Amino acid sequence: MTKSTELAVNENLPAFLKKDSARGSEEVSSNDVSIPRMSIIQDLSPQRKKNDDKYITGAEEGMSFNTATLELFQKAINIIPIYFRKEWIIWKDINKGGGFFGSFDSEPLAVAGMRDLEGNANDYEIVDTHQHFVLLLKEGSTNDNPILEEVVISCSKSQMKPSRQLNTLAKMAGGDRFSRRYKLEVITDENRAGQKFFNWKFTGQGFVSEAMFIAAEKSYEAIASGQRTVRQDSESSTGQTVDSTAETIEDEF
Repeated sequence: MTKSTELAVNENLPAFLKKDSARGSEEVSSNDVSIPRMSIIQDLSPQRKKNDDKYITGAEEGMSFNTATLELFQKAINIIPIYFRKEWIIWKDINKGGGFFGSFDSEPLAVAGMRDLEGNANDYEIVDTHQHFVLLLKEGSTNDNPILEEVVISCSKSQMKPSRQLNTLAKMAGGDRFSRRYKLEVITDENRAGQKFFNWKFTGQGFVSEAMFIAAEKSYEAIASGQRTVRQDSESSTGQTVDSTAETIEDEF
């Protein structure tokens, strides 16, 4: 369960509910809270296969979706980037059962972590991954009353190019990373062999409002302190649900 409701500067709650109350969650620690991810549905994604338990009704290639709520997005959405983190993640080959086997702060630590794994080392892969913690502006948001949800955009392999694009835009803008908002859309990309797939694109949209900034600052403090982290599962953007034709894309920005 995420705590996105804490970040929603939303006055639509019934009057009898206490916006600042969190009774019933007193024993929820940082280990019990994770942030869902945004992912892209590719041609071979299980979310569009009716005989797969990950199938999402109405899912079509080129859509983005929330891996926790399974909400589908057909159009571009607005986001506020909050925090960037680089990780080295161990994933098991999807044909060998798949799965997440650890996240590390450096490649040497990940290599050391591989030694503790059972089975054939060739069944596992260390993937250099960019984690973009962002706030998603939900439909109905206004400058004074934004409806926000924490999500993570995990980028690796073919998605490193747009990841660097977002980092470059944020660096050029200066100031706090969360002082500006961006349009996130899914576009058609192409690898060196001329094969097409879907990828992210970020476009600057100007400054956030004061209400957005206050909520973003609160999210930043929680993420930077480790109170909330990314939700890890076997549906990462490392290629386990991404068309393999995307993996050879040129990475230069």
